[in-house]
Amino acid sequence: MANRGRPTQTKRQRERARHERAKMKEARRAETRARRAEAPPRPSDHDPDIAGMVAGPQAPPDWQREFFEEEERARQEAEKALQQGE
Repeated sequence: MANRGRPTQTKRQRERARHERAKMKEARRAETRARRAEAPPRPSDHDPDIAGMVAGPQAPPDWQREFFEEEERARQEAEKALQQGE
């Protein structure tokens, strides 16, 4: 029966590669921590994109409000004309 030395060598190589990947990952994490520490603080009180918005139903935009007002006026005029025609 032959001695099997090869699996031990491949296992050692795998362990070294795993250890190197872990070192590189830790270096990336340290770099990220340093970069975040140097960055200016972010404003946490509001997002400028949604500043001024209120939760709940929103008012319709002007163009839509004008359209609905015109529709309402046209409906009322049609009802008046219908009532006067009776």
